[in-house]
Amino acid sequence: MIQPLKSAKTTWYVYWVDLEEPLPTGGDYFLPTLLIVCDRAGIPVASPEILEELDQVRVENFLLKLIEKDGPPDRITVCEHDDWEDDDWKAFSHDNHIEVRFRDFDRSGPEELRALAKTVVLRFARPESKAPRPRDVARGLVNTALRTRTPEKKRALLRAALARDADCSAARVELADLEYQNGNWRACLTDYEEVVARDFSRWEPQRPQWWKNLATRPLLRALYGRGMTLWHQGHHADAAAQFEHLLSLNPGDNQGARFIIPLLHLLDDNLEAASTFFARYESDFADDYAEPALLFGWAICRSLEGDETGARNKYFEGILRNFYITPMLLEEPDLPRNLWHPNDRAELHYASEFIDSYAVLWDRETGALRLLREVWEEIQLLLTKLIALRQKMADFQDQRYEPNYKAQWKALLAEDAALTTLADRE
Repeated sequence: MIQPLKSAKTTWYVYWVDLEEPLPTGGDYFLPTLLIVCDRAGIPVASPEILEELDQVRVENFLLKLIEKDGPPDRITVCEHDDWEDDDWKAFSHDNHIEVRFRDFDRSGPEELRALAKTVVLRFARPESKAPRPRDVARGLVNTALRTRTPEKKRALLRAALARDADCSAARVELADLEYQNGNWRACLTDYEEVVARDFSRWEPQRPQWWKNLATRPLLRALYGRGMTLWHQGHHADAAAQFEHLLSLNPGDNQGARFIIPLLHLLDDNLEAASTFFARYESDFADDYAEPALLFGWAICRSLEGDETGARNKYFEGILRNFYITPMLLEEPDLPRNLWHPNDRAELHYASEFIDSYAVLWDRETGALRLLREVWEEIQLLLTKLIALRQKMADFQDQRYEPNYKAQWKALLAEDAALTTLADRE
């Protein structure tokens, strides 16, 4: 019996080409990524899609449009990428009855497709009435980088901005922050110092309104980043000096240097400098909301000075600002997490960051740890009441359909404030 010949399976190949010439988009600029779908012969099955950055949802939607227009292939072979969500591709494969495979590609692309990509970009580019200024292009590239999700694309945009304007401090400080996030201390320190070297001599003589003037923020961010990098490198005294400089420039301290300086002195075993700063803080920031980390540092400072009563009060205050720090330091059982929190400094992630940064202070001071344990035991009755109240508040937040919601919520806040007041301990 003669059987009909089976036709070869049709396959689409999906990859992309990143171009280096910026295009205008609105008031900004971007580096186009061309999404290309080809058949087995390497012929595009549709015009390339122009993207600001590679995005899995955009890729899937583009493929769905092609499937709706031309019918589904038997298989789609997709270039590998770190940001792909495997479960999403599995769902795409299942929903559309298409086999999806992944493989490595040379994403530089064949010269023919790169030429095609450039042609498409030129066709869709908005004509400029006159050549843009390089610094305007750089600024537009930075704006696009700020909303870009993928680090690889963000880095390309920022480097392209600096290639057009070496004085674009906004691009340089963003690049430094990327290196900082990756733990590349030498690279980020070099970039931060480059911003400082370029910007400080320009701004300092003008005596600007630091931070309020948006143009001063890259320099302030670079100074902050340099301080943080020195800290991570173990140079606590140098880091403290950097934050002191930042605080002297901008006494309003929008970046929170005042909460870091005394703890860096403690990490540097400089009790006198820490104590001096806490006294200054009490005078200069009398109406400030003291962060939990500052209060715990203040407590251990007073403990080391022999002021046990002062240390107890600061521990008491710090515990009420964040419930999670003390059990982590004492290696006690975890507290409930389903609580309402008055701000982000009261949350679990803040406590985790505190432990990573400062737990060593209590590891090397057994006397301070003993005192903290005594305060922790003393506060348990109050803490039980507060935890029960904040569990109730967390549940009540979702009950906005209650006719008297605002009044009841206000009463809960008042009860929380009454439990956390420290007036009777001063």
